[in-house]
Amino acid sequence: MNLKVWSMIMFFGFLIVMGILSIRAGKKNAQGDGDLGEEYYLGGRGTGPVLLAFSYVTGSVSAAAFMGEPGMMSQVGWPYYWIVIAIIPGMIFPAILLMKKLRKESTRLGSLTIPQYLGDSYESKSLRNIVAVGLCLFYIFPLVAQFKGAAILLEQFTNIPFKIGVLIFTGLIAVYCATGGLRSTMWASVIQGVPMFVISIVLVFISLKATGGLSGIENTLQVDHSEMLRVVQPREIGSLFPVEGVIGVFAYWMIMFVAQPYLSSRFMSIRDTKPKTIGIFLITTLVLTVVYNTLYLTGLAGRILYPNINGDYITTQLAIDFLPTFLASFMMIGIFGAMMSTTQSMILVIAQAIANDIYVGSINKDADDETIIKITRIAIFVVAAICFVFTIVNTPEFLSLFFYLGLSGVGACVAVPLLAILLFPNKSRKEGAIAAALVGPIAYVLFEQVFKVNLWFSSFLAVIIAGTLLFGISAYINLKYPHRVEEVMK
Repeated sequence: MNLKVWSMIMFFGFLIVMGILSIRAGKKNAQGDGDLGEEYYLGGRGTGPVLLAFSYVTGSVSAAAFMGEPGMMSQVGWPYYWIVIAIIPGMIFPAILLMKKLRKESTRLGSLTIPQYLGDSYESKSLRNIVAVGLCLFYIFPLVAQFKGAAILLEQFTNIPFKIGVLIFTGLIAVYCATGGLRSTMWASVIQGVPMFVISIVLVFISLKATGGLSGIENTLQVDHSEMLRVVQPREIGSLFPVEGVIGVFAYWMIMFVAQPYLSSRFMSIRDTKPKTIGIFLITTLVLTVVYNTLYLTGLAGRILYPNINGDYITTQLAIDFLPTFLASFMMIGIFGAMMSTTQSMILVIAQAIANDIYVGSINKDADDETIIKITRIAIFVVAAICFVFTIVNTPEFLSLFFYLGLSGVGACVAVPLLAILLFPNKSRKEGAIAAALVGPIAYVLFEQVFKVNLWFSSFLAVIIAGTLLFGISAYINLKYPHRVEEVMK
């Protein structure tokens, strides 16, 4: 059988498996021990560490890591590998700091979402609304990148036209996410993550073998693209990794990325915070992160093997040309699943923000669980439809840049207030948190879009400004109203 036939068989088999998981997740939500909202939003706070790690990592890698990132690596070269160097500690150390406290405090407060947790912790409805609106706006960017990546994948492997592929992905995501909530996303992450674990190793191996290994790649690039062998790029407009970009990328992965509500909310769902549980989670996360991110190396090989191809297509073209048709189709399903995992997580977070944080928080605080879930499901379909339109009308050229633009906006809004209240609760006041949540994303957009500051360093500057505002204003409030400190300490 040829590639198209194998891919169609794999794809329809994947749809069947996802449908079964979605239905089972929906039934589990209805039969769970917790209330319906907790079951649907957080999987009943009973997720095991391995399952959580798969969800956490596959949710983070997305279409960008499997397609967009190798594409950018093929254009930038070794300086782009600073992302991998920053990702590994960025996925581990913040989890060590945040997981236990966030699980404990969100349970104590009864918080189901990150905006709700921030609002409850700071006792500020305004902060809750600001964060909810911010993530609704900024997450559209990375979602469009996922929709494009999925359509490209289907087009390459099954010959389904791009626009039809976007439509299929839209319907699949909306139905699957609305039916099973977070629990279906968690279950699917393992189904999606295992094949990609294997394929990542195979694809890196064959791409390096085809180009003579790392030494062969470097020898070839030295002739025509010696600038790709630099450790850092020169400081000029458009450079991603001059020295300040390297500094900024560590700030991004260590602070901004892990604070993303679609990832940090996972910490609220772990079944317990015993050392053994957290240890298993961290080890699994480390192994998955290292293996998945070796795919960046395929970008360098792709620059040699496919010098004229669009960077976003390199990984899939490698699979088509060098893998048996069965394995190439198998890889397509793994990548498609990774896109689904990230997309489901983001759409679910947006829908939860609309239903739980904006509707319940500001419009109808007495809404029952069934009404909240109903509004969440309606919001899922509306958000999916918006992403469909944006993908068709204005498709981004490079998935990675579009992906990071949205995540940086959300991170600039959420990271400082979240880290401050978890790590320095007696020094963090709601007035400072509100200022940080408002000014952080504005500062990021100004630096990156208006003043054309390096993408990564813009994130770093936004964090510095937001942090200075939060702790400066909070220090002033603490001095002026010392009784508030006493109340927090109690």
